Amino acid sequence: MRNYLVLFFSLAALSSTFAADSAPVAASSPAPAPAASPIVFPNYGFRINPLEVGSVYPVTPAIQMYLPAVPLPSNRQLTFSPNVFVQVQPFVGTMKEYIDQSTKSMQDAGYIIRGQISPSVDEWSLEYIAVVNGMAMHWYAKAVHSGYRIYYAAGGVPDELWSAFGDPLKACVNSFDITGTAPEIKFTPAPAPVTAPPAGGPATPPAPAAATAPAAKSAASTSSSK
Repeated sequence: MRNYLVLFFSLAALSSTFAADSAPVAASSPAPAPAASPIVFPNYGFRINPLEVGSVYPVTPAIQMYLPAVPLPSNRQLTFSPNVFVQVQPFVGTMKEYIDQSTKSMQDAGYIIRGQISPSVDEWSLEYIAVVNGMAMHWYAKAVHSGYRIYYAAGGVPDELWSAFGDPLKACVNSFDITGTAPEIKFTPAPAPVTAPPAGGPATPPAPAAATAPAAKSAASTSSSK
């Protein structure tokens, strides 16, 4: 079975998709999600119910959270909103396969992996730097494998802001955990190949997606005076 991880780059949004020879069965319409507790932001003084449906196909950026935009030390005319996101990806394979393929493809793409650890067979945490449109972006990510899903939580900021925002981004990402309540993903079996395909697939990074800032202030946008 060939697995493909495809990465799309832009400065305003980094996102990834996954496809395989065995693909999930697409629902004709989103299934209603079970009732969920609201997300509470005590420091902002509000709560809101999660916006979700009962299916994941092919990739769901489930949530993105932003801190207020701050100027870059190297150019105070540019601003960036430190952010954390969670994506849910259908994935056929083991966590080790995901880690091995992702690590190789990140290295092939020139990413600098600052450190990584696998505290269990279904978890992977890593810190890395990727240059996007000439800007060094610093990321901390946590991937969790459950069933046919990879849950990928990550926090990102320009490397020059990491010393100021790295700790709160890492704390937020490390708090991520799965609940085990997601509906099962069903796959349509693919025809058996006549000959075995070559090991691995196209070299691409994992899902360091969504280093985004609000539309009014993108990851590297000229700040407007107030």
